[in-house]
Amino acid sequence: MFSTIARGTAKAVAGATVIGTVYYVAYPWTRTQRKDKILVVGGGTAGIGVAAMLTHEGMRNVTIVEPSSVHYYQPLWTLVGGGAKKKTQSVRDMKSVLPSNTEWIKNSVKDIVPSENRVVLVDGTDIKYDYLIVAAGMQTNWDAIPGLAEGLKKEDSGVVSIYDYNYCEKTWNTFQKLKNKAATYLFTFQPIIKCAGAPQKVMWLIEDNMRRDGVRDKAEITFCTPSPAMFGIKHYSDKLNAMRERKGVNALFKHELISIDVDNKTATFMDLDNKKRVEKPYDMLHVAPPMSAPDFLKGSAISDENGWVDVDKHTLQSKRYKNIFSLGDCTNTPNSKTAAAITAQAPVLVHNLAQVIDGKELDGSYNGYASCPLIIARNKVMLAEFTYGGNLAETFASETGMFPFKYFGTDGEIQYRFFYLLKEQLFPFVYWNLWPRSLWYGTYGPLKPAVVDGSDKAKK
Repeated sequence: MFSTIARGTAKAVAGATVIGTVYYVAYPWTRTQRKDKILVVGGGTAGIGVAAMLTHEGMRNVTIVEPSSVHYYQPLWTLVGGGAKKKTQSVRDMKSVLPSNTEWIKNSVKDIVPSENRVVLVDGTDIKYDYLIVAAGMQTNWDAIPGLAEGLKKEDSGVVSIYDYNYCEKTWNTFQKLKNKAATYLFTFQPIIKCAGAPQKVMWLIEDNMRRDGVRDKAEITFCTPSPAMFGIKHYSDKLNAMRERKGVNALFKHELISIDVDNKTATFMDLDNKKRVEKPYDMLHVAPPMSAPDFLKGSAISDENGWVDVDKHTLQSKRYKNIFSLGDCTNTPNSKTAAAITAQAPVLVHNLAQVIDGKELDGSYNGYASCPLIIARNKVMLAEFTYGGNLAETFASETGMFPFKYFGTDGEIQYRFFYLLKEQLFPFVYWNLWPRSLWYGTYGPLKPAVVDGSDKAKK
């Protein structure tokens, strides 16, 4: 995905051309140099990206708190589960992706004390800050479903998940052992997860591999979800449901996985309509695990009642503390939690933080943009793009796209194959090579977006 060019007149900024009011090239040496101490909690996609943009914008005192020594490109795990990638392609040393001119504290946060502008680490160390950015991601709760952790660790259990580096490869390995046998496959979904499309992406990859190997008729496949539909946006859900029916995939809507009997290979669901337990046997059970806000945010002064960082959904500033911002999966913004959403949030946050430092009004606005490359076959992707309220924001559609991409279209064999190429080849390259260097801005490509938009449409 590349750019969306808005209406307006061209102007020059830092010697570069601005088309409309949407993007321009800004060079670090033209930016105001700021020495305020900025602390970033989290070294995942959001933390690395926003830290890189901060240094690019002249912030010279940026510290990242992150306990892990490695960094994962998690969107690749779907392809690993479908046999299209190796899991080793999804991991790199943390030092290799840390933005230059930042300090790394290899530790975990225990508490945030916003009234005193300090963060407490698990070893008891206090870290003071002038401005705080919380990019802590989501917490995966493997023990929330009885039998899940046990099943994942047991090699022949049939229980698999692409939501972890240590388990994603087991999905493909389990399928390889079962594909020539009559087998029952269940793919489950949870109410709160990151990358909500992932559970069915791996399902469609497995289903397509069955067809390629001529063994599809041996398998019974069921998509199990607490949702009443295949996807949260009706435009895409209708297409996915039609494909599901055409391909003979069963659906168990409004059913939530609540326990697993590993020894007897039986999954128990709660029928959310009738409030009754339903047991389903399986040979392979793919689980999207329950997720939540990180423990240290639950009950925090900066969080809401569910533990998510409480921010304005447009400015990404804390509703209670003006020197605190947050982005990514740990916020309570009502958008789909994806890497694409982070690429749209980060430039808005950085702009608004600079406004606060300079004593100016917060005029940067995030409109809820998120994208989900829905893999529907080994070499096909349905590219879902939308903003708050489920409004479509498709880069390649005639109604919402830009010239010349708007003439490419979103549906069809050529489009689906091209979008798969983006998912499999371009996005991983961009992530490892451009994102940590502040050289990628999501739908705007390498061009920095102008995030100020006072239109009513942007505020919805």
